[in-house]
Amino acid sequence: MIGETPGGSVGPESATQRRAVVLFTAGLWALIFVLFTLRSFAMAADMPVWPQILPRLITCVGGALICLGMWLGLRPFAHRSLAVQLPLAFVASLIGGTIDALMSHYVAQAMMPELIPEPKYPFLVYLFLNAQSYSWVFLTWCGLYLAVSYSHRLRDNELRLLETQALAADAQNRMLRYQINPHFLFNTLNAISSLVLLKQTDRAEQMLMALSGFLRYSLARAPDELVPLREEAEAQEEYLRIEQARFGDRLNFVLRLTSEAAGVMTPSLILQPLIENAVKYAVAVSSAPVTVELVAERRQDGAVVIEVCDDGPGAEGLARGLGVGLENVRRRLEVAYGGRALFEAGPRAPRGFCARIVLPEEAS
Repeated sequence: MIGETPGGSVGPESATQRRAVVLFTAGLWALIFVLFTLRSFAMAADMPVWPQILPRLITCVGGALICLGMWLGLRPFAHRSLAVQLPLAFVASLIGGTIDALMSHYVAQAMMPELIPEPKYPFLVYLFLNAQSYSWVFLTWCGLYLAVSYSHRLRDNELRLLETQALAADAQNRMLRYQINPHFLFNTLNAISSLVLLKQTDRAEQMLMALSGFLRYSLARAPDELVPLREEAEAQEEYLRIEQARFGDRLNFVLRLTSEAAGVMTPSLILQPLIENAVKYAVAVSSAPVTVELVAERRQDGAVVIEVCDDGPGAEGLARGLGVGLENVRRRLEVAYGGRALFEAGPRAPRGFCARIVLPEEAS
């Protein structure tokens, strides 16, 4: 059973944005109330003005509440494109206009029936004409809301980009510190030296090529770069070839990438902490052979699932050392994809540990 590491929501609305929505909603309907009232004064000869004030106020307050309801309905689509949001806003405006027109009709009929003239058209036609006069208000509100939402998303994306670059740079720095770790280099070079002394030049050459490829890949990656999953997996193969010189038959590596998943774009170096932890906390502490698996496939819903699992002794010793590595992976995914990406990590049955990344469809 894998426990979910808490993620985050996608582009959560800030208190400033919520306050802006409430303020422009109230301001818009206050303006509508004033304009309609002024129009009533201009047409005072046709109908007394003061009896209309309270019904109109109720209708405008109701319109504001309908707008706030539309806000709740449109919020789940805030991360979608305008091609999706605009038709939804148009339909919501027509529905809102119809509801407000009905409210206006029945409130006026209940509060000042003696002043309501007999309609010249069938009720549905009368309702349709009234709804048009209100729908433009809701269309205006939707335009304001989309403008505020877009501004928030633009600012949020800029902040995410900055945080992504900072987190990616931090991940790269951690990786580079590990690369120049004396124990890591000593074990690698000592293994190569031993192979040379044993005249196993082919294996020594393979080790040198693996070390060269691993260092070249890690040093060449920009902090905010997205790379194909295939390249990330190949870099981890190089890393594990190096570690196999240390652990020998105790370390086995299985790589399974489907063709649909191999080309998905992932944040650079995102798998390194997961592979490194599997080696450190599963292989290094076990006297029996341990298999580390990197598996990636695309689900039917379009999402790509990436798993790094091992069949080591389990999670007993992991809590002391995995916090920083897993938290860094989780935060990088959160700022890169928001709540659309999922990160889980925990023990797996019957033994071992597994970390799972689920990338959204748009990641490819």
